[in-house]
Amino acid sequence: LGIMARRMSEAGEVESLSANVMAEDDPNFNHQTQEDIDRDTGPRWGPQHAGARELAELYSPGKRLQEWISVILCFSLMILNFCHLTINFNIIYTPTIILGILLGVITADFASGLVHWGADTWGSVHLPIVGKAFIRPFREHHIDPTAITRHDIIETNGDNCMVTIIPLLNMFYKFVTLSPEVLQETYSWECFVFALAVFVTMTNQIHKWSHTYFGLPYWVTVLQDYHIILPRKHHRIHHVSPHETYFCITTGWLNYPLEKIQFWKHLEYAIEGLTGEKPRADDMKWAQKMK
Repeated sequence: LGIMARRMSEAGEVESLSANVMAEDDPNFNHQTQEDIDRDTGPRWGPQHAGARELAELYSPGKRLQEWISVILCFSLMILNFCHLTINFNIIYTPTIILGILLGVITADFASGLVHWGADTWGSVHLPIVGKAFIRPFREHHIDPTAITRHDIIETNGDNCMVTIIPLLNMFYKFVTLSPEVLQETYSWECFVFALAVFVTMTNQIHKWSHTYFGLPYWVTVLQDYHIILPRKHHRIHHVSPHETYFCITTGWLNYPLEKIQFWKHLEYAIEGLTGEKPRADDMKWAQKMK
């Protein structure tokens, strides 16, 4: 009886996951249950979802221009800084360089989780300036998870590029103004900053790959399989409604330890206690939008 009860419980968990998670084998269509069809409620998510259509229409020409400028500036500075790092490289600093790069990647993963959690959990699309420009994509993503796979390189990476322009510009300024001796002393720190900037810049591209199940380059699937970047199956855990866990989307390395200490839940309890705001209230409103 005990074994039967456990199996029934496991079956219930699988059924619950199936009902709430994005279908892996149908990533660009709307998976509907028979109950949805019988009630004629329309798709639970996907490009035909009423909320997804409305959110997609809020993408403006001004937003597109900001993304173009950000991408051009960011990648130009990244190339220039990489050249300066190569010129100033000294093999004797290899251990601290490796440590700096590793810490940069880990910091980028935590930063991705913090931003992702904040935008998923709080705020509204109707907030001035930041609502339509920065919160809107997060709301769209939960009700049309594969919309990101239909975004081009500019829309995918524009916001992340904007975030890294200032630290990359500061790094470039130091390379052209400081002496080689001073640069040698701070070289490991610059490697940390550069790795942080690169992985922050690439976070949404990595996120896009985690939702792309067909046609990925072989080298990307290898990086996913070895969990060097965010794996596809790993990210599915976040897409179980109500999207309250596994927020780190650069490498995903920090998701398990942060979940074990209930890091995000403790933050949510504290903020809700101070403000009275309910986590993910705006996110749920868009998910329930039917027309």
